[in-house]
Amino acid sequence: MGRPAPAPALSVVIPAHNRADLVAYTLASLTGQSLAPELYEIIVIDDGSTDRTPEVVSAWEGGGRVRLLRRSDNRGPGAARNDGIRQAGGEIVVFVDSDVVVRRDFLSHHLEAHRQAGRAVICRGPVVPVSEIPAADAPLERLPVAALSPSYFDPANASLPRSELLAAGLFDERFGTYGWEDFDLGFRLRRRGLVRVFRRDAVAYHYQPAPSAETFERMLGKEEERARAAVYLYRKYPRWSTRWLIQLTTLHRVLYFLLSSGGLINARTAPVLAGRFRRGGRISLEYLVLRAALNRRYLAALRRAWHEGEGWEATGADAPSR
Repeated sequence: MGRPAPAPALSVVIPAHNRADLVAYTLASLTGQSLAPELYEIIVIDDGSTDRTPEVVSAWEGGGRVRLLRRSDNRGPGAARNDGIRQAGGEIVVFVDSDVVVRRDFLSHHLEAHRQAGRAVICRGPVVPVSEIPAADAPLERLPVAALSPSYFDPANASLPRSELLAAGLFDERFGTYGWEDFDLGFRLRRRGLVRVFRRDAVAYHYQPAPSAETFERMLGKEEERARAAVYLYRKYPRWSTRWLIQLTTLHRVLYFLLSSGGLINARTAPVLAGRFRRGGRISLEYLVLRAALNRRYLAALRRAWHEGEGWEATGADAPSR
């Protein structure tokens, strides 16, 4: 009998829900890494997709490096990632999303960061928004010098020891389908004393196409979900810093009232304005217009969820006093 294959050093965990049109690009960039193939595995968790996502991922399983785990119901990225963590064979878990493309040296940078650290760390890399899917050897252009997300732990591009994830309790699956579960786990990892290292060359390109009327409606729906999850986050961490984080303040309401020009930038006008800015190459203005409209929807949903007590039932606690 031959010896069993040694465990990989890295396990890449990717949640996917209705990503049939994008996940193949993610897998192509990850299976084409400069890192030796025996050093990593790729685990894709299909989170109750209703499109061809499972079939697309299955086509990549033949090489032995890609594994597909399937969930019959859609429970959100946190629950899907937990499945992947439990099945991971690598000492280090690397998180990316199913609409992300990485450079050929991506995993090498993550592995080297952990080997150089000499202790348990969270390695973060830049998440660069792009409107077209780049090649895996795309040049490093206009790369940010710091992580873009305010989260202590951003699963769009992060890695850390599997043992630390288990010790911290994994993702809280009560957050539901969208929003704040990464912040919650980040709070717990930070409390455990994990420091972050930023690896500037471990680049993840996040595909963000120009929104259509249909896709923008879905984005608005996600803001409603994010608002309900925000109330639950505050229930777990009832302090002023959490209120500031979830934007449950008068200052945030005033700020986004001004940024939306008193409501003139809204769900109807934002996609039109954003499209004009994109065609003119004014990407920063496009982002501001979309964010203004989306966050106005989020803040309205947040206040409604707060007063209706949504998000509190998951803990069995009473809603806060008004």
